[in-house]
Amino acid sequence: MKILLKVSCSTEHWDSDCEFALVEVTAELAGLALRRIAALREQKSADPDIDESYYWAYFAEYFSPWINRASAEQETDAQSAGVVEMLDELQIEGKGIVTVPDSFRVPASQVAAVECQQMIVREDSVAFMAIPKHAGFYVHTVEISLGMLEAAADASKLRG
Repeated sequence: MKILLKVSCSTEHWDSDCEFALVEVTAELAGLALRRIAALREQKSADPDIDESYYWAYFAEYFSPWINRASAEQETDAQSAGVVEMLDELQIEGKGIVTVPDSFRVPASQVAAVECQQMIVREDSVAFMAIPKHAGFYVHTVEISLGMLEAAADASKLRG
């Protein structure tokens, strides 16, 4: 299952072209996230002051549909326009998180360079964050709920 997430920034003036993130929630990723949530809950039972855990994780692809870094030979404006049209149809701005078709692809010209990617594990969800390349601030996604992770894990069991 592919999920598109709205991204916000720790600075209000610049997001470094990271408006959205695409995450492919595979059975492996869903299982990993569910195990990490279970581990956090276990830690919380021993120490109620723990709030969330951070893990290095490179699962999110950050991008902006309004940026085109490619030359005319690499990609066309039609590809970029297709991403914008799909985002409008899915109404991601209002929802914050939507499932996209498996065929959804972000043109390489719209992908932002980021570093220090992390998965934030909370009691009932996970989110992702990163530092845009050559920036001094973080961008972070909305949360993927426990229910959505469980559904992704269950769906893979049904197919397998």
